[in-house]
Amino acid sequence: MMKHALLLLSLLAVPCVVTSCKDDNTAAQSTSTTTVLSLNNLCKLLKYSGYSDKGIYIFRAGYEGDTATLENLKDRYHIGIYCKGAAAAWNKELVMQCLIKGANVSHGLEGAAMGGHKELVQLMLDKGADPNAGLWGAAGGGHMDIVQLMLDKGAEPNSGRLGAALGGHVDILQLMFDKGAYLPGSGSRMWFRWRGLEGAALGGHMDIVQLLLKKGDDTYNRGLRGAAEGGHMDIVQLLLDKDANPDWGLEGAARGGHMEIVQLMLDKGAHPTRGLEGAARGGHMDIVQLMLDKGADPKYTLDDAARGGHMKIVKLLLDKGATNLDSALEEAERRGHTDCAKLIRTAMMKESSDKKTYYY
Repeated sequence: MMKHALLLLSLLAVPCVVTSCKDDNTAAQSTSTTTVLSLNNLCKLLKYSGYSDKGIYIFRAGYEGDTATLENLKDRYHIGIYCKGAAAAWNKELVMQCLIKGANVSHGLEGAAMGGHKELVQLMLDKGADPNAGLWGAAGGGHMDIVQLMLDKGAEPNSGRLGAALGGHVDILQLMFDKGAYLPGSGSRMWFRWRGLEGAALGGHMDIVQLLLKKGDDTYNRGLRGAAEGGHMDIVQLLLDKDANPDWGLEGAARGGHMEIVQLMLDKGAHPTRGLEGAARGGHMDIVQLMLDKGADPKYTLDDAARGGHMKIVKLLLDKGATNLDSALEEAERRGHTDCAKLIRTAMMKESSDKKTYYY
């Protein structure tokens, strides 16, 4: 308790400039010399880096000062995401509450760096935050002054490489390479942490895509999926020329609802089932129907539709003989889609009843 009280007093000792930000177009005040990103752009940055819809919702709640959401959070991971949002809005009171509830101080540093709030960045550093978290956030938010500060504090350039790529900040990305950042090899165990090309392509950052390709990034398939999902035909064509697999492009285009790119990928030989998976997850009924008409197998795509709570698509796939009911029910319940869960549960009960054998 004494430790928490001291933490509270130390945080409250720093004057709070802005306690919350509820307007996407109103940026919190900052001591950074660069432009502060809007909430929508911060959420895009998280989306490009692979955050789930739930994670983005929690970040947004933290940014907007939604205390009811914080009260309902129990696990440290989600409290940390909320803390990032609160720090990005320079809401020091909420950051303090998150730290007391178990968030790591590095979560606060990352959010403050994303938002460009240098005083809060320094406070989190004084509390022992990892400069690498700050470098990722500052690089993603495009705050060169905070990037330089984190490097001075010993952050590894690789920590900023991904953030800069996802945020579309070519000057910061080039600086990271100049400072010794490198791309993981194709066989590296780090592949799952590297979504640079995919995220840059999803955001339509052609200059970033070209720089990454020049530096040897060979994750062409992931890049194609991102470009197709974002609807960026120029990047799609560039990566097709690199022999990226059209299946990945079809999945992305279907998820993003881009019919022109969907048709291009089909013409390139992509399998309709990959498109069905993407369209079911994205909630695009017209593309779902097209993929079914093209012969896509509906058996294992129900969980994709349930994950997004797309009732009409869930019902259609059930009618078409989808079989992965258990995993689909789990996805619907975990994400709070009660109507979808009820529909799937009814289908499971009917399936169980149909399988019963009676002996006379």
